[in-house]
This record gives sequence, C-alpha cells and structure tokens, in this order.
Amino acid sequence: MKKTNAILIPVLVATLGLLVPARGAVLQQMAGELFEKALYVEEAQGDLQKAIGIYLDIMKTFPGDREVAAKAQLHIGLCYEKLGLAEAQKAFQKVISDFPEQKEAVTLAREKLSRLPAAKAALEKSGGEIRIRKVWDQAIDSFFYGAPSPDGKLMTYVDWDNFANLGIRNLASGENSLLTDNKSWDTGEMCYQSVFSPDGSQIAFAWQTKEGPVQLRIIGIDGSGSRVLSDGKDTTSQQLGAWSQDGRQLLAYRFGADRTVEIILVSVEDGTVKPVKTLSGLGAISIRLCLSPDARYIAYSCPRPGDLANIDIFVVAADGSREIPLVSHPAEDVVLGWEPGGKRLLFKSDRTGSMGVWAIEVAEGTPDGDPKLLKSDVGNFSPLGLSRDGRLFYGLYSGWSDIYVASLDPETGQVLSQPVKTILRNEGLNSAPDWSPDGEMLACRTSGRVLFLHSLRTGVTRALTLKKTGGLNYHFLRWSPDGRRLLCVGADEKGSYGALNAVDAQTGDSEIIARSDDRGFIFGCDWAPDGKSVYFLRRGRDERALIRLDLATGKETAPFRFANSGYYRFVLSPDGREVALTTQDKLSVYPTAGGEPRDLVKAKDINAFTWTRDGKFILYGLLRKGTKNINDLWRIPSAGGEAQKLDLGMINLMHMRVHPDGRRVVFTAGDRPEKAEVWVMENFLPPGKK
Repeated sequence: MKKTNAILIPVLVATLGLLVPARGAVLQQMAGELFEKALYVEEAQGDLQKAIGIYLDIMKTFPGDREVAAKAQLHIGLCYEKLGLAEAQKAFQKVISDFPEQKEAVTLAREKLSRLPAAKAALEKSGGEIRIRKVWDQAIDSFFYGAPSPDGKLMTYVDWDNFANLGIRNLASGENSLLTDNKSWDTGEMCYQSVFSPDGSQIAFAWQTKEGPVQLRIIGIDGSGSRVLSDGKDTTSQQLGAWSQDGRQLLAYRFGADRTVEIILVSVEDGTVKPVKTLSGLGAISIRLCLSPDARYIAYSCPRPGDLANIDIFVVAADGSREIPLVSHPAEDVVLGWEPGGKRLLFKSDRTGSMGVWAIEVAEGTPDGDPKLLKSDVGNFSPLGLSRDGRLFYGLYSGWSDIYVASLDPETGQVLSQPVKTILRNEGLNSAPDWSPDGEMLACRTSGRVLFLHSLRTGVTRALTLKKTGGLNYHFLRWSPDGRRLLCVGADEKGSYGALNAVDAQTGDSEIIARSDDRGFIFGCDWAPDGKSVYFLRRGRDERALIRLDLATGKETAPFRFANSGYYRFVLSPDGREVALTTQDKLSVYPTAGGEPRDLVKAKDINAFTWTRDGKFILYGLLRKGTKNINDLWRIPSAGGEAQKLDLGMINLMHMRVHPDGRRVVFTAGDRPEKAEVWVMENFLPPGKK
C-alpha cells in the first residue's frame, strides 16, 4: 500500500502541475472574452451602466488577471466620464493606486486625470452639463446621408428599404414621408447626400440617375417644385456639402475623369458653377466640407496624398485666393461644421485614442490658438450637421455581421456543431473570413483599413493595419497558399478604388498586383492553388470577364466572358481546374481551361457558396422562403445531382470557407439585425461662442 501511494503522489503532483497552468490559461481566455463583451456593450450599444456592471464582474471574478482587471477599471472610468466627472476621477485614481505595475493602463488613467479639471472648468463655465440624447431609434439610413433642418425639428434620410428614395422625418412625432418616387432597384437611381436651405423650406440633394451622371437637385419639403440644378454630365460624380446662409449658393465637390476632386460653388438660381479648389492624388475618395456663415471660407477634411490613414483639415478662401492648413496631426481629424457664430470650427478627432468633439478658433481663415477638446469618447460617430442654435446631430451604427464557425460531416453533410461566434473583437462589423493554409489562423475584414488575424490555438485576435491601402471591400479576402499574404480589393496609393492588393500578413505592407482601368473594374479575387497566379472579375462597360493573372509575367488572360448584367461572384475549386460562379439566377461550374459550364442550381437568391475541400460538393446559402434575410445552408454535388438542405440557417449567411480538415466551415452571419441611431449633443459650446 505504501508503494502504491509512493507512486500515486508523484503522478498526482505532476498531473496537477500540468492542470494548474492550463486552468490559468482558460481563466485568462474567459476574462478576455468577458472584457470584449463589455467593450461591445460600452462602445457599440452605448449602454454605459450595463458595461460598468460587466467590468465590475470581471474584477470580482478574475482578480488574478491583473492586466484585464486594470483595463476593466480603466473603462469604468471612461464610462463614468460620459456619465459624471466625480465618479470618473475616482475610477481613474483607482487604476493608478491598485494596479501600479500595469503601465499602459496607468499611463492612460494619468492622461485622463490631467484633462478632467479642464473639462470640469469648461462645464462650470457653460452653466451646465453636456446633454446627449437619442432622437431616432432604428434609423432607416445606416449610411447617415441626411442632415438636420436649421431648427433641428426635421431630418432628411435615404430610405434603403424603399429603393434609396429621399425621405424626411419629423423627429418629434416620428412621422416619415418620401419626397422622391423611385420604384425599383433596376432603374439604378438613388439618393445620396442632402442638405436643407437656410429657411428650412427646401432640400438640395445628390441623385444618381439611370443614365449614369449624379445630378444636384432641389425639392420643397412637401415634395413640390423639384428641379435639376446641375446635370453632372461633365463629371464622374458629384456630392453636396452645404447650403450658404444667404440661400444663394450650394457648396459641393465633383470628381473629374483625371481622378481629381474639385470643390465648387453652385448658384441656386441658375446652376452656374464656380470652381474653388482642385485636389489631386486622392482619387475617388469622399471628403467632408462646410461653408462659414459669412460664406467667405470653406473648411474641408481629406487624407494626405499617399497617406490615407491620416486626415487633416484645411481652410480655403471661397474665392480660391488662398489656402491654410488648419489642423495637421497624425490622426483622423474630420470637419463637423462651423459653430453658428463662425468664430470656431468644430471637428472630430481620435488623437487621444478615442473619437471626441474638438474645436479650434479661426480668425480670417487662419488658426487662432490650439484645438480644444469639448467632449471625449463619443464613439465612432457619423456627423449629420449642426442646427442654427449649435446642437450637433450625429449617427451611431452597430452592425450585424460576425464570424461564425460550425462543423459538418463531409460525407453526409450532417451538422455536427451549430455555429459559434469566433471573433469577439469589434462585434457586428466583421466579414469575409478565410482560413490560413495550415488551418491555425482565421483572417477577416473589420474596417476599411484593418484586418483581424485570429489564432485558433491561443484565442488571441491581432489587428493588422494596412499601411498602403484602404477602402477594403466588405466581401473579398483570400489567404495565399504559402500563408504569407492576403489578397483583397481596396484603394490604390492615390485613393482610387478597385485595386487588387496583396498584403503581407505580418507587417501590413501591400503590393498592388492589378488595377481597375479602361478594361473594367476589378471585383472579386482568388488565388490559384500553386500561388503563381490569381483570378478576379473585370466589370467593363460592355461585358464582364473572369481574368487569370500570371504573377511572374503580369499577363492577363480571360477564360470566360459574360454579358454585362447581373451580379457575378466566383470561387475557384481546390485543384484550380474549375470555378463555381453565380449570376442573377443560377449557380454554375466552368472549367478554367475553357469549355461549356454545368448549371447546378437555378435560383435568384444565392448569397454565398464555396467548395468542400475534396471538391465533391458545393455549399451554398439560399434565402428561406417567406423571410427577408434568413439564409439556409445547402449542398449539391459539384458534378451535378440533387441538392440537400442542411440543418443550419442564419441571418445574412455569406462568405463561406471550409477548413483544411474538411469539417469546419467559417462564414459571416448575424444573430441580430443592424441598428442605426441618430443622437443630438446639446450645451457643449461655452456661452459667447455660439
């Protein structure tokens, strides 16, 4: 018996020695996941009290994870900063006193504490606290193309549920009405930006016509008196900025065929265009601009040429005589508008690590002092405009798209495990996942400039910021066969969209390997299995073509050409010998060497598809009858045969990719609909400055 105990004790000690660090790793992962949940509640949902509760739970449940606990305490301070200064000061001080070894959290807490006295003084000077309230829940326009009326009682919007018509909402009553009458997506017509006249009786808006040009139009708030102010025939596009306070001019900008952006003033009386400033090196990238109340100066924000990550602010005289850099900083600084008195320009900036509202005084078109923070930690908001009494209207968006992983039996198609949300950072805004060739990593798009790389082994998600490109397409991301690069469609070095980029998976450096040009716009991408060539679609004026690009020679060949109609997507087979392709009404398989296709499925609502790893089946998502956005998972033999419905369905299921093990499948989907809200910020301008 003693001998048995002598053997068991060392074994138990050794076993426990293995279990303790394993348990620690599990607890660390659980703490991290709960922190990500709290971060989502705080930043995306804006429920600060609920977020504080979760942060407190983290500190109570995982006291041993000092790093996560310190971050939780820091974010309690950030939440209280939005709710009340006294509580924020105590929370930040607690980070410094309780977590002195957590240098990053302590540094941020010290920075916050250094700004709190100034913020408190500003509030006392203003005679009350800043008020923020929601004025439109479940807003229709998630792109926030609208603007408030001068009195702040009405709001324009684009109705994406009704063929992108221009709408107007009474914010008090909640009543919506449409001012345009587009009746089908097939027309190609839609509304973009809109602004109110200074007396609030009319609305100017940008309208995409079925012939192609974007027109500038004016219409009464009751839908009467619609007229075209600028037909846009001499531009590739044009968009609105503001309506002058004297009612005589519209501030706008237009894109030239030479990829320039021209700031213009348009006469409201007869549509006469007065050029003000031409910007080069930006390509087809949107800018934000506003006109000073006296119409003497135009403020605009745009990226630096060749540096799309940093956005600066400039002021140009309305007569084009001179221009002054107003705000130059390695951050995203975006114009919000001139305060009603015209003495200061308001802008948003992430220079402190989170997006806030800032102001800089301006005298005769030049900066008069340094920028000052008015409100921190507003969230990733979209500016809508200012009312004449100085209220700031803005939009907040919480997306629906997340990355899920499920398991299937490759032989029977049986669902072995239901979908599990796998990437918990930036929830609601992730898309286009793909597996690394070794199956240990997941990549996905999370914003126009950032990819997430998620380790399945450690559970850690790393952000990869792209250094030379931006505007990443929501749908297309492919890992190279050697695992070193990621293929995506985004902007080129001048900001023009439609460049095929190969991004270094370690550094974020990118190389443009194909460009959109007169032959057609690049859409979709995939690697050949040997990594020596890539495939993509070119959408030309008269036709669309599947292109094979030899990376060594740069030579393009077109195995297939199609009529220029419908919405095409494709996925290359695992052996590269075939390509699955969807048109508006069917899913087909084409030999990449050329030849006749095999039509597999006839349906108009195929939103996603991919090959199984053995190439025997194609998985695809099909809209469930009687629903607007629920897609069921199906599979069909790639050689042709009977389709099989699988026991899996989710909101907007798309972007499917099968793991190298042949069993796991990753995809984009949602467990909730997207949500857009309109908020208003009041009492944030000190007296005497409005």
